[in-house]
Amino acid sequence: MTMAIVGTGNVGCPCINQTLTLAAMSDRHCKLPNTVDGFGIQLTTTGGSCVPFSYGSSRCIQHDILYDPNCNVGDAGDNVIPAYCVRPWCYVDLTMCKKDSDERLFRSSYFPAEAGLDVFYSYTTCNSTADDWLEVEEEIVGNLALGGISIDANIPLYQFPMMYKSDSDGSVLTSRGSEYYDDTIPYGGVYIHHANQIVKISNGDIHNITLTHRSRASGIVHPSSSYTAAVQDIEDGLISMGVGPFWITAQRLKMVSFTIPIIQDKTVLVIPKPGTTDLLSDQIRKVLAPISYPMWGVVLVIITITALLSVWFSDRTDVATDQRSRRMLVSHNTRRRKRAYARLALDACLQKGTFFCSAGVEQDQSASLSHKLLLFGFGFFILISVSAYVANLAAFLTNSTTNSVKTMDGKSHSLKCSHRSRIFVLVSAYVANLAAFLTNSTTNSVKTMDGAIQAGFTICAHPALKAEFEVAWPDAKFYFHQEAREFPGVLEDYDDGKCNVMAIGLEDTSMDQIFLEKLCSRNLVYTTSLVAETPIAFPIRSDLAAGLSYWMYQGERYNTASIQTAKDAFPQDTSCEVHLSSENSDTSDYDAIRVPNFLFPILFFGVCACIAVIIHIFHLHNVKNGRRDVMGRRSSMDLVVAADQPRKRGVLKSTGNNPWSEKRNNCSSLEEQGEGRGEGNGNGEFDETDSLQIGYGNNHLKVMFKDEEKEVGSDNDSVR
Repeated sequence: MTMAIVGTGNVGCPCINQTLTLAAMSDRHCKLPNTVDGFGIQLTTTGGSCVPFSYGSSRCIQHDILYDPNCNVGDAGDNVIPAYCVRPWCYVDLTMCKKDSDERLFRSSYFPAEAGLDVFYSYTTCNSTADDWLEVEEEIVGNLALGGISIDANIPLYQFPMMYKSDSDGSVLTSRGSEYYDDTIPYGGVYIHHANQIVKISNGDIHNITLTHRSRASGIVHPSSSYTAAVQDIEDGLISMGVGPFWITAQRLKMVSFTIPIIQDKTVLVIPKPGTTDLLSDQIRKVLAPISYPMWGVVLVIITITALLSVWFSDRTDVATDQRSRRMLVSHNTRRRKRAYARLALDACLQKGTFFCSAGVEQDQSASLSHKLLLFGFGFFILISVSAYVANLAAFLTNSTTNSVKTMDGKSHSLKCSHRSRIFVLVSAYVANLAAFLTNSTTNSVKTMDGAIQAGFTICAHPALKAEFEVAWPDAKFYFHQEAREFPGVLEDYDDGKCNVMAIGLEDTSMDQIFLEKLCSRNLVYTTSLVAETPIAFPIRSDLAAGLSYWMYQGERYNTASIQTAKDAFPQDTSCEVHLSSENSDTSDYDAIRVPNFLFPILFFGVCACIAVIIHIFHLHNVKNGRRDVMGRRSSMDLVVAADQPRKRGVLKSTGNNPWSEKRNNCSSLEEQGEGRGEGNGNGEFDETDSLQIGYGNNHLKVMFKDEEKEVGSDNDSVR
């Protein structure tokens, strides 16, 4: 700080005379108090002090205590005047002070740049401080931001309770008609109330805000958004500002200016409420969900490989070891029967599938195909039923236990993996997870944007945020509404099946009772998955943006004109909870398993049972008509047959009271016993597919009579 020249400011930043500059403002001349014909200048456009033209000029003195009514002590000796009243200051030259001194200087808020004046003052050049003045400057001079103007503004549409009109009997209008273009019918709503609050706290700086409709032509230019159409009117100079929850988007910023943000609007994912659908497709997904689809594929491949290998290992041609057996098979030009292979392969697959579904429970290998198919479906049903019940029951039994281990390093020896069966491990893992999936929300009710993208869902969204959404989520599939019906139109697109979920803005809809009731009726809920966060502000002419933003900031700062206070004046309520949370979810760890949870296992069992019945009826029909039937037979077929053997039925007959038995081993086992008491009693029947191969070591056909055993077919390969 340089030494002061007494009364004229410090060296490098002296006081200057601005008398002629102030006197030139003829529109603000006023009559000085306590004078006959003295004139001065009014410091504010809406009132305030009338001071001489020499106010602030030439000298470091206490100009405010001389002329500011707020600094008048009056007759009462106990009055306390503001601290700034006793601070000396003066007007200074901007160029000289910036260049030649370190003094702090300010542009005069009484004479802003918009008035065409360059008037600057400094307290430090008078060895004083501006702090006391700066604390009260906004209260005293702040009402000069706009100069008491009237602002005309348009309303883009009706959106209760944000902005709306009422008819003659006071009923709220939710759709626009001819009354929308009638400016004599007043508007109401949250944002109209907020605008009126701003006018009120401006203390006359904003005289009023006159509301009107947007032009019809703007709707033709922007058919997909009423809000963007309203912004178009501002760009075209038809209106000064817009009132409503306008998003600040890149497209709109190219068109007009905006005030400071009123609020940050969150656009979130809206999904079907978890646990509210019992569609068959959902239940199928839930049954399969505990194991991933690739893992299911691995299980099926292993079952198939095991089945095919079991057929190959049972092929008697490959296992014939002695030379006599090999010569016999070759000499008779034996051939593998493709149909027999296919039948046994199908039998083996069903058998191994049943083993898997029943965790390795054995069954009769000679059972018919219809019986195996029935058991396969029943085994799958039992797996789902028992697994789900056991896993769900465990949640109840172990609830609130104090010694439960909840960390990875917890000591526990109660679970030990047995090496006896890998099937047990896989099924155990499936059991542990199945109940949660069965009683959990539907698997297609994704709760996040990432989940929606991975599931390939289409997302209905508002077209005004198209650019923002596509930048933030380049891999997402969006469907943008095209008919300027805002979020109700987006909901209509959802109803029309154009998308699986929606991206909805909370600010526009969270107080719209009609929209919320529609969500309730459709079992839709807001999630916490953020799609985009967009500031909301008023679009406005660039020359008015700063002034209106000032008063909006003041109202928010002192909570006298905030958007929240406006919302508090319009309380809303809905008949259901529309926000997704663990508290309002329809599912929990202790939900009972319901019949809809078992739609797929029941249907699967029913299909298997029906196919089994059809096959068995077809088999009985063929047998009754004397026709050979492969599909309905028991699995007792050889994989080879002599090429020269005729394809006809063969019969073993016994007569008298001689009991007999015929036995075979190796890949097929067939045992038929009977006691003959005459021609045709106790006989066993077989066709050419059951022709007995002779020469497999000791596996010769032997016919046992009551007291004598005779060997037949030692040089033959079949018995007729």
